[in-house]
Amino acid sequence: MSEEKTSPAPKKILEKSPLSGIAVPVAIVLVGALIIFGVTKMLSTGKNHRDLVSELNSKTFGNRWVAAYELSKYLASSRIPESDVPWVAENLGQVYDTSVDARTRHFVVKALGMLAHPLSFDLFNRALRDADPEVQFSAVVALGGLPAGAKIDWEQLEKILNTSDDEGLKQAILYLIATQRKENGQQLLRPFLASQQRMLRYAASMSLLYYSDNAATPVLKEILELGYEAKAGEGLNGAQTEALKLNVLVHIEKAGRKELISLVEERVQKDSNIRVSTKAQELVNLLKN
Repeated sequence: MSEEKTSPAPKKILEKSPLSGIAVPVAIVLVGALIIFGVTKMLSTGKNHRDLVSELNSKTFGNRWVAAYELSKYLASSRIPESDVPWVAENLGQVYDTSVDARTRHFVVKALGMLAHPLSFDLFNRALRDADPEVQFSAVVALGGLPAGAKIDWEQLEKILNTSDDEGLKQAILYLIATQRKENGQQLLRPFLASQQRMLRYAASMSLLYYSDNAATPVLKEILELGYEAKAGEGLNGAQTEALKLNVLVHIEKAGRKELISLVEERVQKDSNIRVSTKAQELVNLLKN
C-alpha cells in the first residue's frame, strides 16, 4: 500500500511558545487534522521502540507516518537502552531515505532529534534540503539540540532565510544561530531587526542578545513596552505578550547584559503585569551584583 502525500499546516513558534531556553522549542505544532478519531484508534498502546521501527520497515504498513509519529512520542517520553540507539538511528535513517511521504520523513527526523545520536547528524543536514518545509523545520529543531560547534550546513540555512516564505521556519533558524553561537552569526540576524514580520523581528532581537549586539536594543524595548490588550490585526493576546516580555528578561539574564539594566528598571516601575514587574525586579538585583 502506498503512502499518501499531504501538505502540512504552517506552524507558529514565538506566538505559541516564545523562545524557551534559547533552544528551539521542541514542541512542534502538529497538524490537527491528522489526529482524527480514526487515526487515534490506529495508534498502538504497549508497543516499544523495536515494534515501532519494525512497523516502519514493513513494506505492507500503509500508514508508516503513524508509527513514525508514535515513535517520536515514545522517544520523547521514554529512555531506550543505550545499546539500541545506533540500531534505531540506522533504521530510521533508512526509512527517511526511502519514504515518499513527507509526514513520515517529518516524524522520523523528529524522532531522531530526540535521540541526538551522531549517526543522525548528517541526516539532519540533508533534511534541510527536503522539499517539505515541515521536514526542514524538524531538522532545524534537531540541529538545535546538537552540541555547540557541531557541523551544520549553514550555507543551506542561509539560503532558506533568504528564500523561504515560511515565517516559523525562519524563526527557528534565527534561534539556531544563537543556540549554536555561530561565528559572526549577528551578520545573519541583524537584517531581520527591520523585518515587517513582527515575530521575525522579535526572534532576531532575542537571538542577538547572545552576541552583545546593541543594534537589537530598540526592538527589545519595543517588546517590553507592548500593551496587554489585544489590538485588531496584531494577533497577540495578553498571555502571549506576557510570555514575550518574560522571555526577553530571561535572556537578558542568561546573556549577562548588564548594560540593559535601564530597560529592565523601567519595567519594574511601569509594567502593569505583576509577573513581569516581579521578574524585572529580580533581574535588576542580579544585574547590580
